[in-house]
Amino acid sequence: MYNTRTRRKAAFRADGPVRMYVCGPTVYAASHMGHARSYVAFDVVRRYLEFLGHPVRLVVNVTDVEDAITKRAEEAGVPPLALAAKFTDEWLADLRALGVKAADAVPRVSEHVPEILTVAKDLVAAGKAYVADGSVYVDTRGEGFGFLTHADLREALVDDAPTGGRRHPLDFVIWKRAKPGASAWGSPWGRGYPGWHVECYAMARKHLGAVDVHGGGRDLIYPHHESENVISRAHAGRDFSRIWMHNGWLTLETEKMSKSLGNIVPVRDVLAAYPGEVVRLCLAKTHYRENVEYDRDCFKRTGLELKTIRAAVKRARSVATAKRSNPAVPKLVSRTRRKFLAAMDDDFDTNTAFYALLQFAEALAAVQRMSPRDRDGVLAAVGEFGAILGVRFA
Repeated sequence: MYNTRTRRKAAFRADGPVRMYVCGPTVYAASHMGHARSYVAFDVVRRYLEFLGHPVRLVVNVTDVEDAITKRAEEAGVPPLALAAKFTDEWLADLRALGVKAADAVPRVSEHVPEILTVAKDLVAAGKAYVADGSVYVDTRGEGFGFLTHADLREALVDDAPTGGRRHPLDFVIWKRAKPGASAWGSPWGRGYPGWHVECYAMARKHLGAVDVHGGGRDLIYPHHESENVISRAHAGRDFSRIWMHNGWLTLETEKMSKSLGNIVPVRDVLAAYPGEVVRLCLAKTHYRENVEYDRDCFKRTGLELKTIRAAVKRARSVATAKRSNPAVPKLVSRTRRKFLAAMDDDFDTNTAFYALLQFAEALAAVQRMSPRDRDGVLAAVGEFGAILGVRFA
């Protein structure tokens, strides 16, 4: 298990911010609750690192150039970048409604084509990528493919590469020859557009230099994160990130929720029925690595739990009239804080942390008297818990 406190000195630089990169969406449809699960989870990670005293520089990209966007734009009769811009704005609005702190940079692929071309040209010049039929492929032999999956991938196929010209089944495309209707830019190999895996590497390189923590969904381990790492090793001579974190899936009837499968629940539909803070807490109180079945009843239960906590804090304010401290209150606060932070130190175990808070509220509701100083201790602890989980409890 990763322990945030005992290993943070080895994991993070002392002379600068934690450089955190989280893979953003491909914006060809409304963001769904699977997206929300991921971005809330990594927002909590960011908040806890900041609580521990680590400044964090967060970059979350937007993939606004992709074949799925071109296809959807053709169906809608609009330019691909216009369609992508519309869904990007909606996604950012959803994040704000969920209380996700704004990233320090939200780079879009369409605005970073020169940086992507630089990486592609460098790899071709170094003999680590090759040109075939107007597209550029990374030669994966000898570059450590399989670093993240720990599997024999020699027979794997790469879904997003063109069928012609690839020398090895694992070789993947970083520059695609232009297709009719797709957004395209000039390059030394003719007009085209970036491949998926090189985009994140080039944008992270520009906005972070190097990456300490890389987050994304479990489904991105292969091929996306494996391919990012191959590019980084080939181009920079080092692994793409020092720490890799992958959140579990949000499933619907046991299938991963995804736009490609069409089994999505749009964030906006849920936010129309429940407050953003309730939706956020429902997602945040589950351990980020766990696969979770979508459960609309979670919002109802979480709403009641949030009311329980707030009612206990409100009552603490009202009974804080005693001249002397009630020794049970500081002990309760100290015990809960210790449990909450120990859980967060244990690989960001928000599930255990939240239920320590809920038990605290239930115990607090039984307290008959406390002093104003006791009350201030309660409010300070609850304020810390709220800042970490991103929810107002008082």
